[in-house]
Amino acid sequence: MPPPQRADARRNYERILAVASEAVAEKGADASLDDIAKKAGVGPGTLYRHFPTRQHLLDAVFHDRIVRLRDEAARLLDEEADPVAALATWLRAFIKHLQRYRGLSDALKAIYDHGDQLMIESRDLLRWSVGELLGRARAAGRVRPDIDASDLLRLGHGAGMVCEPDAAGDARAERFVSLLVDGLTVGSSTNP
Repeated sequence: MPPPQRADARRNYERILAVASEAVAEKGADASLDDIAKKAGVGPGTLYRHFPTRQHLLDAVFHDRIVRLRDEAARLLDEEADPVAALATWLRAFIKHLQRYRGLSDALKAIYDHGDQLMIESRDLLRWSVGELLGRARAAGRVRPDIDASDLLRLGHGAGMVCEPDAAGDARAERFVSLLVDGLTVGSSTNP
């Protein structure tokens, strides 16, 4: 997370991050930094003051998306009465994130493997998000007791990696969420 900034610097940071998020979703980790600066309405120098390297920008895009998933989990915990529906809604958002940002996987793998603090924090935010939703569903007696947050993240990750970011991929992702939820739900036909 960046240090506190003046209001105009913060707006520039947020604009760059929003434009970069879309550019990475469309073009992958190699999206043009000059194009990102131009679309954000800032000069290259402003972009590089906020993000000294491409990797800094990619890290920020990834972390921002993970924070949004955490916020979605918190919203669902507050607003969605049905814990299984809340879990399914979050899984859809997680898989959609993976579909859109699949180009980040290779770019981030090396720093994740080396224990980068931002990646550790991002991983912990994901585990908290799914863990809280899963825990609520488990406490209500609605899901199997033998699955944990890591299992669910891995299953969701697999679904997100095989679903293209298009209409057919969206339909496949929805089917995978249904299969996951059916497999998790106590009393479903797939449970032992």
